[in-house]
Amino acid sequence: MDLLLYEGKAAVILLVFYLFYRFLLKNETFHKFNRTVLIATAGLSLILPLCIITIRKPVNADVQSVLEPVAGIPAEAAHITDNALPSWQYALAFLFLAGVVFTLARVAASILSVNRIIRQGKLVAEEDRCRIVITGRDIVPFSWMRYIVISEKDWEGMHDVILIHEKAHIAMRHSLDVLLVDVLSAFQWFNPAVWMLRSDLQEIHEYEADEAVLNAGADIKEYQYLLIKKAVGKSGYSVANSFNHSILKNRITMMSKSKSPLSRRLRVLYLFPLVGLCISLQAKTVYVPTGENNQKVGILKKNDAQPPLYILRQVWGDEEITKEELDKIESSRIKKIEILNDATAIQKYGERGTNGVIVVTMKMPQELDEIVVVSYLRDKDELVPFYLVKPATMPTFQGEGMAGFSRWLNERIQRPQGCSHQGTMEVSFVVGTDGAVKDVTVHKSVCEELDAMVVSIIEKSPKWEPATVSSGHPAEQCLTIPIVFEIR
Repeated sequence: MDLLLYEGKAAVILLVFYLFYRFLLKNETFHKFNRTVLIATAGLSLILPLCIITIRKPVNADVQSVLEPVAGIPAEAAHITDNALPSWQYALAFLFLAGVVFTLARVAASILSVNRIIRQGKLVAEEDRCRIVITGRDIVPFSWMRYIVISEKDWEGMHDVILIHEKAHIAMRHSLDVLLVDVLSAFQWFNPAVWMLRSDLQEIHEYEADEAVLNAGADIKEYQYLLIKKAVGKSGYSVANSFNHSILKNRITMMSKSKSPLSRRLRVLYLFPLVGLCISLQAKTVYVPTGENNQKVGILKKNDAQPPLYILRQVWGDEEITKEELDKIESSRIKKIEILNDATAIQKYGERGTNGVIVVTMKMPQELDEIVVVSYLRDKDELVPFYLVKPATMPTFQGEGMAGFSRWLNERIQRPQGCSHQGTMEVSFVVGTDGAVKDVTVHKSVCEELDAMVVSIIEKSPKWEPATVSSGHPAEQCLTIPIVFEIR
């Protein structure tokens, strides 16, 4: 959908720019200048949607800057979110691409038709780097790239004015303009502005060629009569510059029109505020938090030779690590990174925080594989929270750990008949020092039927290998498992 969004922005920009041109410059007589403005309008409509400026604004904050890395959730514990586009977006994309292909096919067919006529015709002369081809077909004279195609009847008659006209098209490279706008039209086929722009550009081409004929000394009345006489025919090739054109009335009017004052070219200055408006509308603002004394959070100053203090924060406590050790940690295991400025760093960590502190908080076990692990040690009938003690080993289910227990549980869970409830259940249980499962408790319910079924299954769990502490003694562990129920 990024392409469609880009095309939409380009269409709006092209429409706005073209409307300003149409009201301010279209009827003026400086044709080369107007031609340049139209081509620039087409180019700007393609470039400006890509010009996105990021504006950074400081915001006062005495809190830490927190960066949240994105991490995936294993499929064992949570369903995968379907990121597929809605069907109407697929239909819109298909319609857009179909229009592009159809329009490009028409352009290609027109080019092939012109080339076929040139190949089948007879090359009779080469003047002013233009190749003149005579064809037996009854067609209106036209030019394409370096070729001028004229019928035998026109070649035998008064063809000098026709050749001057078509040579002007070739000298000014009008075919390239038309080809460029045709390609743009293919990708903006739904935008009426691009077709009006194309028509105006071809109109300017005719004005320039007409001006060249009159500058060569042709009588204006005789030339206008010739145009009227040729108006009954059509070349039929969209990419070619035809001697006849449907804008005959405008051409005759423009020939007799007084020259526009050069000062009116200043009207083109409308482009500058429009360009500025387009860029400003697309600008993105990023707020940069600042800490005390207007020091930007995240910029560690003072002694650049000394690295900041790196703290690894886990459920059982903090420990100091090196930059090399931090680089070895998988990003998916990191919950957040806090960058403390000098004042906060020194307040919490003393002199060690002089050059700043980077606190790397690791995910809780449930955020790694969707299993909440809270451990307890039995000591004189008192429960000591797990996060105060760093265990040596965690409980293991039949040598496979939580992955094996998840499969074992999934094989036995069956939705009761008639139950259509959905949601995430959280169930905790204790793995004792003997490996037996006990104290199964539902902390987050989905429905009573599902709660009772899950509790009954977990209570029948085979024995685990209990957790141990550094001394090697077994320890009780309380595990909490989220179970997702959904209907597909």
